[in-house]
Amino acid sequence: MEITAGLAFVFAGAALAAFLGFIGSTFGMGYAGQAATAVVGERPELFGRVLLMQALPGSQGIYGLVGAFLILFFSGVLGGDGTGAIETVRGLNFLFAALPMGLSGLLSGIFQGKVAASGIAMIGRNESLTGRAILFAAMIETWAIFGVIISLFMFTLI
Repeated sequence: MEITAGLAFVFAGAALAAFLGFIGSTFGMGYAGQAATAVVGERPELFGRVLLMQALPGSQGIYGLVGAFLILFFSGVLGGDGTGAIETVRGLNFLFAALPMGLSGLLSGIFQGKVAASGIAMIGRNESLTGRAILFAAMIETWAIFGVIISLFMFTLI
């Protein structure tokens, strides 16, 4: 495949979708992990419940990874015959189509981690509230899913 500006934009879009999701998950899981270690230090029997809460913000990184592969697939970089050049405008389309997924993954991952950290503290006080804590954190997940859906629609239209 010929190296063109379009191909560079495709790779930038794939990297953007992945890295923004990874960053959001890293921050989110970090916030939740700090709260989880405090709770488990005092109540080790809650390990499984708080581990679930810490894992919730990790989904944005998964969405970003899948998004990167979808960009490479829809652009023809993966699964193509390797002979076609990607026009600059088409490459820019993929770059901009990555933005909803990447930015929603970044922001929702961070904020989901903060809500999950509060939920972990709530579980530490009253473990019967685990379902409610999960629900509060999962509400933020919907925005990451909406970002994935918008980007996916855009990928199929390019």
